[in-house]
Amino acid sequence: MAAESQSASSSLEPFDPAIDHFARLGFERAWTIDRGALEDNYLERSQVVHPDRFVGADSATRRASIEHSSALNTAYRVLRNPVDRAEYLVRLGGIDLDSSDASGGAPHPTQAFLIEMIERRERLEEVRDDSEDALDQLREEVESELESVFATALAGLEARDLPAVAAALVHRRYLQRFHDEIEAAQDA
Repeated sequence: MAAESQSASSSLEPFDPAIDHFARLGFERAWTIDRGALEDNYLERSQVVHPDRFVGADSATRRASIEHSSALNTAYRVLRNPVDRAEYLVRLGGIDLDSSDASGGAPHPTQAFLIEMIERRERLEEVRDDSEDALDQLREEVESELESVFATALAGLEARDLPAVAAALVHRRYLQRFHDEIEAAQDA
């Protein structure tokens, strides 16, 4: 076993935090990914860097193994989720949707959209105590819009229009939070 760990430690590449999620899993930067290939690449690479293979290695190699595994798990989690993958592509393009920085942060929604969201929340309060049907209808409307807005984001990715993609994804985030509020109201 020690010989196996020793040979395994010599084959472990140093950890490079600059490698993006796509490269880490052997893909070109693109929204479209073959799901089966993603699973296969993840499992194959996980076996190579898994910390159990480096139990008998020196501390630097064990740490590198943990870093590789953690980064690989994060990459897999992001790339297997279509929305997270789209948001990650936007981030790689220089727009951080989690930042309010004027130069590289998320675009601000229009005043009209923000007013619309306020009106939607008021509508939710009005129908909250009404029939379950009213909440279902509101949820279905928002789910339809979520799909439509995401389709707009994907069209922007195809056109390589990152500002339009970012704006659509910000819109989608607002809608997703509102959708979550509707579901919470239904659960209550």
